Amino acid sequence: MRNGDPVVDESMRHGTRDQREGATSDHYITSEEHLPDEECTETTLQITDAETKRIFEARVRIAREPDELTDPQRLTVVTGPHETVSKEWYVELLDEIDAAGINEDLLRRLAREQETTSNIVNTRSDDLKVVLTYLVESGQYESTAEALRELAFEQLAEHNPALLEAYDTVRTEFEADPLRRALMDQE
Repeated sequence: MRNGDPVVDESMRHGTRDQREGATSDHYITSEEHLPDEECTETTLQITDAETKRIFEARVRIAREPDELTDPQRLTVVTGPHETVSKEWYVELLDEIDAAGINEDLLRRLAREQETTSNIVNTRSDDLKVVLTYLVESGQYESTAEALRELAFEQLAEHNPALLEAYDTVRTEFEADPLRRALMDQE
């Protein structure tokens, strides 16, 4: 209900859902415990796609009334000991975050921006420069750039493998799809 009054949602209790052919989801579900304290603030929220039952995290804004959001979609907020009581809210999806915490939309935007900017990374660290130069002059690497790249990627592979996998997917999408690149360049 729009006014936020609790109702018992029989379809959620019995696990039924609309099976319309070709239906697109514009309805999401979350637990009241996941809601932020204030409405219309940007937050990360765990939600379920009501149509596909896929659970994911997304950067969102939520509100009790649809006109408080730019692109509102229905959000059923469940509560109660068996989550059988629900309230109707609205959600605006800003960015989806995958299970590993990787925001692929952000990664795509950064990859797109990188195509037109310098790829030089400046650490401004005397200590790092000395250590990298030592590695080069002792014959372990051919250049400080090579040493830094290899060490950074080894560290990322060990501590952030999901980020590297997501980036590899994004980079492959850009390289394999000239149409997508052309369309994104127009945005």
